[in-house]
Amino acid sequence: MKTLKLIIVTLLLLNLTACWSKQELDELTFIFGMYVDIGKDPDTVEVTISSPLPNRLMSGTQGTSGAGDGRSYSTVSKTGGTLSEALILIQKDLTRTLKLSHLKIVVVSKQYARQGIGDMLKWFMRQPEIPLGAYIMAAPGRAKDIPNLTPYFEQLPDQVLNNFAKGNYMFSTTIRDCLLAEANQMGYAMNYLSFGEKADSSGQDKKEYWAGIDGVMLFQDNKMRGILNVKESRALAWAAGDIAGQLKMPLYSVKWKENGRGGASMMFLSNSSSTSVKMTPEGPVFYVKLKGRAGLTFFKDSEERSAVQLTSLIISKIQEKLVKEVSESLKHTQTSEADVLQLGMLLEWNYPQEWERLRERWEEYYSKEARIKVTANFIISDYGSEK
Repeated sequence: MKTLKLIIVTLLLLNLTACWSKQELDELTFIFGMYVDIGKDPDTVEVTISSPLPNRLMSGTQGTSGAGDGRSYSTVSKTGGTLSEALILIQKDLTRTLKLSHLKIVVVSKQYARQGIGDMLKWFMRQPEIPLGAYIMAAPGRAKDIPNLTPYFEQLPDQVLNNFAKGNYMFSTTIRDCLLAEANQMGYAMNYLSFGEKADSSGQDKKEYWAGIDGVMLFQDNKMRGILNVKESRALAWAAGDIAGQLKMPLYSVKWKENGRGGASMMFLSNSSSTSVKMTPEGPVFYVKLKGRAGLTFFKDSEERSAVQLTSLIISKIQEKLVKEVSESLKHTQTSEADVLQLGMLLEWNYPQEWERLRERWEEYYSKEARIKVTANFIISDYGSEK
């Protein structure tokens, strides 16, 4: 009995010991955003990190210029031979330990994307603390300029970019998506940002910057192969379905008479797509089927026919328009030799022998020979007050 009591007391005492590997929060700097550019010197990379300043987040202050003006985040840039070297140089100038476990956004410049992002993705794969669910995007100019955007409705610029991806306005590509696509020798797409200066809203004659989504950038073999505009990107995102995430509130308009005498606008309440492949004597044929449920937001007909009477006409017009736009966007991916829909994987799953025959020259086959047919099936579920 005495021995049992001694064991219990010892166990209780062990629970009172401190954690030997603990780190206080005020000794850490959490990186929320990473921005990657080509360095000025050959074979170098410039890395910019963005991290919140907790003391200013707590106070609720928000500025639009430097950290000295009360900005609630800070950015630091360094150039090195590799990403690791650049981060080590950043760490040398900081009094707190860098932590990548809270990384939310990675932005690469157009120039770096053209050169290839393979080394960056391999580095991510070797860093166990980096969340593979962090979103990745591309910038039109220098990636390090993007954190200068003015976050009107958020506290941090990283939150603005994060919401672009989470909101499914176009694509929501993550580090994991890029790694999986590369492992399967497939293509992928990521949001291509716009960035520029705008008029100061405070009247203090300070520079303010905005950022938005200007389309998508196409990748194959971890190199940029092309860029689609917003219209093409929206169509491609619909076709990509689960790879891209559902589009948020897509609006399309059609007309059947000129000069505004007959037309309608539809807001899609839900949208999805599916892909399939069928083997024919001439080779595989890929099918992309679009589905959607829409509500009318505008309707006008000079002959005073109701929207219900013209349902078939409206649906046929919108299906024709969407099929054309999606087909054109897929043609662009073929021209760029970027299998963004990952149809090669679909072929491998369904016809492995055919895939083995084509895999070595899949990029060329996809670009010049792949046959893709797009179909659509939409319904109008909400006519507004008319019905």
